[in-house]
Amino acid sequence: MANRKKMQELYSKVCVAGSIKFVVSEEREEEERDLEVDERFSCNLATILARDHEVVAVRLKLFSDKCVVYISKNERWEKEDTEYIKKIKEYLKSISGNAPIPLDTAFKRNDVKVLFKTVKRYCLAKFETRLEKLKKDIVGESQNQHILFFKEFANINDVIEVRGYKISGICSRYYKTVKDKPEIPKKFLRHLKKVGSYYSALVDITACACNVKYKNQFSNMDVVTLKPVSINRQPIFSWANIIQKFVHVTKEYEKFKKRCLDDDDTLKKLKEVYKTDTNGNPQLDSEKIEQRLCLHAEMNILTNIIDSKDKKPTLIAVSKYCCYLCELYIKFANTKGYNIFTSGAHNKLYHKWVLPDTKDVTLKNDALKYMIADLDRIIRKELREKHIDIRARSDSEGESADSDNAKHIDHSEVDDLMEDSDN
Repeated sequence: MANRKKMQELYSKVCVAGSIKFVVSEEREEEERDLEVDERFSCNLATILARDHEVVAVRLKLFSDKCVVYISKNERWEKEDTEYIKKIKEYLKSISGNAPIPLDTAFKRNDVKVLFKTVKRYCLAKFETRLEKLKKDIVGESQNQHILFFKEFANINDVIEVRGYKISGICSRYYKTVKDKPEIPKKFLRHLKKVGSYYSALVDITACACNVKYKNQFSNMDVVTLKPVSINRQPIFSWANIIQKFVHVTKEYEKFKKRCLDDDDTLKKLKEVYKTDTNGNPQLDSEKIEQRLCLHAEMNILTNIIDSKDKKPTLIAVSKYCCYLCELYIKFANTKGYNIFTSGAHNKLYHKWVLPDTKDVTLKNDALKYMIADLDRIIRKELREKHIDIRARSDSEGESADSDNAKHIDHSEVDDLMEDSDN
């Protein structure tokens, strides 16, 4: 009973913190560094396994004679997902079985062509969403120098007419030439990288499969899809209950409450978390609120690592940057001897987050205390300071690594393959 109450306290404080503090700290940017083959492969798989608004996490474990790919996502696996993963596995085994293969030769192979088409079909909705964001940048800043340079590089006259995956290769190549230039807006660079990530991912995945060095691993691939974890009806304490544990003076509580309700963004968040009454007001005093929570994809992978007591350095590749609580839990796990890292964190607080249910009960209890203590710190800090509007940037940063293989190939071959894949 006591542990159940502590869990309820945790999730209640997650809801409160998420409703009054949208972004906890500065975003941790992706580090530009050379990735090991398993890390690069994991990142690229995360890119091609995510579609629509889903979040996918990947871990690749290499052995001398095989590899095991662990995959998780926030929501349930659909039949289409399972069939798609099976096809990707088959294509990679087919290509790897014939390694070594020169990369330019590989792009002429039927199995590689089918791989490209299969990925493009599965990822189409997400790709088109990313492309539309890039188009808005181009239209909205059409006379800015960085846009004019890009349009010249891409040979674009009418951006509205740009469609299809061939633009992915153009964006991938252009991003490499401008990514370190401080005068280029970060938002434009992010959108370039996202659109270009499909080209980079497919080139790198194909290169790995063609490399004889990894023939044994990729031609003998096992895939483990982890079962999603969710809590359908988690009771939480009211917003008023939690805030009043920190603010004991009624006048001060009412002052802070009014400040929150007068802020449009905070009010919107309060309504999202606590729902509304018949008058359209957030139910801040209700003790009957229940939340549907889900274990984030990267936390599912991490639970598997902890349950296996695997303390080797491990990258968990995620199709979006990690949220604040996932990043915080990873820091906690690393204090226990694990060596986990991701490429970045956006530091937003999501109220539907679930604590990993590890087999190690002591570790889980320690994690519970650790997370609650940090949430207490966040709430106290926000109560002390004036409540301000924080505009957060997108968290959907792709994990696809920059493709070094793209430097050594005939781009026209891949561009044709990308274009053919649209049919």
